[in-house]
Amino acid sequence: MKSRGLPMVLRAALFASTISLLLFLSAGEQASQIPAASECKEKSRVFLARPSKAGLTALSELGDTACWVEFESSNTNVDKLNNLVERGNRWGAQYLAAHVSQLDGGNSEDALIALGKFSDHDMERLLVFAKDGLLSKYAFDHAVTMLPLPLSDDSLAQLKSLSTRRSKVLRIARKDLLEQKREALTAIDEFAAEVKSDMSKK
Repeated sequence: MKSRGLPMVLRAALFASTISLLLFLSAGEQASQIPAASECKEKSRVFLARPSKAGLTALSELGDTACWVEFESSNTNVDKLNNLVERGNRWGAQYLAAHVSQLDGGNSEDALIALGKFSDHDMERLLVFAKDGLLSKYAFDHAVTMLPLPLSDDSLAQLKSLSTRRSKVLRIARKDLLEQKREALTAIDEFAAEVKSDMSKK
């Protein structure tokens, strides 16, 4: 009787070759990930030390989210990024705005507060982030109304800060930002109304 299919020896050789190929591909994939992770670590370090447009572009070269893990998984790095944003660095703010939706809990709140402080330096740029889709409506509304934690128990200071931000929004003259301007004013006015309401209950 003739045997059906491939001879046993040939099948064994084919199976061994397939396993070897899979191991080779797996090893190649892991090897390619190691330089990428190392490269992201270095690019993140350089960006945090000297934030610039070139540094921002370098962080995005491996993909929009590839290097973000260096911040998402490191409280130290995300704190450094927040500090840059709070001081008004536009490149740090742009990178944070593009990834704030990937943060949660306290890190998300800290990032939105940082973006709120950034708006005190450059309100127009924050509106541009919203227009360009870097910030969702939720993130934009909260960023423009989030205030530093020390003000959380000082209603008058909150109202003063909100009034200052409102004035900054009103001074923006760009017609292409009218929608974001209206959104910001609405968010600020609604939050200010909440603060006043809480004051009246005390």
